[in-house]
Amino acid sequence: MRSEALLLALLLAAPAARGASPPSSPQGDPAPEIVDRILAVVNERPLLLSTVRTVEMVRGLERGAALEAAIDERLMFQEAARLSQAQVTVAEGDQALESLRKRRPEIGASVPEPALRRLLRRQMVILKYVEFRFRPQIRISEDSLRQAWNDDYRGQPEGPAFEEVMPELRERLERQELDRRIEDWVRDLRQRAEVRYVAGPGSPPRPEPAGP
Repeated sequence: MRSEALLLALLLAAPAARGASPPSSPQGDPAPEIVDRILAVVNERPLLLSTVRTVEMVRGLERGAALEAAIDERLMFQEAARLSQAQVTVAEGDQALESLRKRRPEIGASVPEPALRRLLRRQMVILKYVEFRFRPQIRISEDSLRQAWNDDYRGQPEGPAFEEVMPELRERLERQELDRRIEDWVRDLRQRAEVRYVAGPGSPPRPEPAGP
């Protein structure tokens, strides 16, 4: 393991709550309280519990699902950050944070601001990469739009005209196609990645290997 990974593997400690009597070590020193640790190593880089907790709180996921989401995010960010068009400015980060605070005013009480900023930056870099790489490739044909219109309104004589709902149908089909391309991208990243789960107290169960 590289020296940086060994350093990051050390447990971070915080002083016990005021008024508490923490257990002592054999030497008489207070035992450290574990506040962070490594849950997985993704392409030789540790993924910390604090990062997974941020994903867990912001997205409302269980710990195991949050770990898998954080791994996917790490893999996407590692590739997206190489693209110059995906870089995020300080002003964009400030705007994203302010928008999140307006939509989720309670989030500031559970997630520290630096962790929120890091999460938002990662997501914005990934989003810019997706928009630059995948969005221009998506073309929805008129045949596909008419098929979607027929599927939605077949047997409804009073349904809207095709031209009336065409923009909505196009947006929906583009979103579905974009989601499909992102899923394929993440699947490919996972297949090429080296992911090692680190067991520890309270660790989520390791997912079963995907079938052929």
